[in-house]
Amino acid sequence: MKHRILLLNFLCFSLLFGLSLTSRAQDRQTIVDPLTVSGTVGTQLTSSWNNADLHYNSPFSTSTYANMTFNVYGISIPMSVNLINVSAEQFTFPRPTFTINFRPIWKKFTFHFGTSAMNFSNYTYNGISFDGVGLEYKGDKFRFGGFYGNFNHATTFRTELDERDAIQFLSDSLLGMNNVAYTTFPQFKRKAYAAHIAVGSLRNYVDLSLLHAADDLNSLPPQWYMYNVYSSDVIDTTLFVRDSTIKGKENLALGLKGHFTIGKWVTFETNLGASLFTPDITRDEVVLEEGSNGAAVANNIIGGLRKSGLYNLRYGSEIRFAGDAMLNLNFSPVSTTFTYRFVQPDYTTLGANGFNQNSQTFGGNLSTSLFNNIAFLTLNGYLQRDNMDKKQLYTNQVGSYTVSWNNSFGESVALSILYNGVTQKQLDGVMVVPENTRINQITHSFDLSPSYTLSLNNDHTFSLNFNLLQNKNLNKQMEGMSFDVTTTSYGLGYDVYLTKSRLSLSANYDYSLSRSPGNNYNSHCLTGGTTYRFIKTENMLLSGNARLTVAYNIEKTEAEDLSDSERQALNYLARRIGAEVGTEMTNDLSLAARLGASLNYKDRHNASVYFSVSNYSDNIIIGQHVAVNTDVRLMVEYSYSFASRLIKSKKHK
Repeated sequence: MKHRILLLNFLCFSLLFGLSLTSRAQDRQTIVDPLTVSGTVGTQLTSSWNNADLHYNSPFSTSTYANMTFNVYGISIPMSVNLINVSAEQFTFPRPTFTINFRPIWKKFTFHFGTSAMNFSNYTYNGISFDGVGLEYKGDKFRFGGFYGNFNHATTFRTELDERDAIQFLSDSLLGMNNVAYTTFPQFKRKAYAAHIAVGSLRNYVDLSLLHAADDLNSLPPQWYMYNVYSSDVIDTTLFVRDSTIKGKENLALGLKGHFTIGKWVTFETNLGASLFTPDITRDEVVLEEGSNGAAVANNIIGGLRKSGLYNLRYGSEIRFAGDAMLNLNFSPVSTTFTYRFVQPDYTTLGANGFNQNSQTFGGNLSTSLFNNIAFLTLNGYLQRDNMDKKQLYTNQVGSYTVSWNNSFGESVALSILYNGVTQKQLDGVMVVPENTRINQITHSFDLSPSYTLSLNNDHTFSLNFNLLQNKNLNKQMEGMSFDVTTTSYGLGYDVYLTKSRLSLSANYDYSLSRSPGNNYNSHCLTGGTTYRFIKTENMLLSGNARLTVAYNIEKTEAEDLSDSERQALNYLARRIGAEVGTEMTNDLSLAARLGASLNYKDRHNASVYFSVSNYSDNIIIGQHVAVNTDVRLMVEYSYSFASRLIKSKKHK
């Protein structure tokens, strides 16, 4: 507890110190505006329905927000308020979420109150929202920051999904049959504090960071320890077992960042992290036997951490390391960057998002300008391999390389060329990979996009696009899981803006052709759009837009003249979608329409409304064949922005 009290005292002292300096600054001013306010307030309503995505699409949601900045005697106080209502299921009442944030800014100090976020290190704390108080100071040679608050609130959440469609859900609700039981699990309140301190300029500095986060096992009311156990058609209520069903967690993470610059040509940056993580804080604390080597020293360290309240080391606790480094060489007009990153298995910090664990990555980048900045060339590549602990059954290796060329010929002609290659290979680990199942494939992607702009009475833009995508299996001994696929696509686009009639038009046509030994797939897609400015004056802009897309898909499955491995692969894919292998053809038509309007009045009032309907045929979603996928969406939005408003004026001498 001592370190938490010290952190709170530090934040409170800094706040009082800042306010005292502010009052002194006020006495020195001759004319002061005590209070001005500026910002934006608005609201948004969204409704959507999708027959193939009932649980991940919110059918109805509203949000009301206010982002304002108060200026009190020279102190800037940004404040944000958000009220979000989101319905979790079809045709249910929304659940409100309310957040508020005050961020007073005085000179180089920033204070945080309410729901806020900071960013200290990728491997300790990198921007997860907290509810609490915080302080930051950003000087030229010295910087620090810290906060104390909560990451999570004590609550419960459902783990079962309702499989009924929207119409069935509504009819069951009207008949009083909406009694589907859910399995509920609690979520503990998670308390956290973090701090960082940096010394040096922005060109050369060292930054240390620390994070501690732990779940509060006493934060849940007793009734939340109940959950449902399913047994045939009978639902029994059983007491929730805290130490076996959900675990309280604790984490202590340390980070070190460094940034060093040599002249104008060399920059080196490193970011290291160490995380001590306990997945279950109900387990016994670690005590080493005195007879073992180094037990006395280790027990003193463990006891010191426990007495300080910084961390309780328990059985099951693990320490893991992660880090990255970057070297940049800049010799104009060529710039080169080399990167390396490693993350040990099970590296976990409660203050950062997930990582690609148990892996290390090597990367490189080269960019240059050519022909007096007319053309730009960029080369990228990286190689990633996992199984750092040598305990996985197999090792996965992925390589990616990209070549990008952008060129302009005057103001009318532009050319973009992009190539990307990805290799995937499965290597040995604890076990030797069988040759007939080893993954070894390469994917090539080539994109060519020229465009031409013709300026007559109006601006006419013509664009072309060609894309080639080829996936090739390099393991000729693989059976029943993969075969080569080649896809080519061609596109033509035209855009024009008619100045006198305030009308813009666009049209695009795309054709794609996909070929594999067992399947041919052709797609024609035509898209047209228009925007019309009904009113365009100095104070008002009212415009409407419409967009229509028509796609016609032709799919032909051929099971003739296939090798045994290709036939097995086709059978595997056919089973996933419930189809039969044979010679058949399907023709499907998909439509999508979107209408919208927007209004801007005096750059203060902004309103918009959008409505869209789409109907896609013959989709495969998570291995399930969906014949028709219909999606309907409606969005209405309004916001009001105001510049600095003087609330009261007062003179001081």
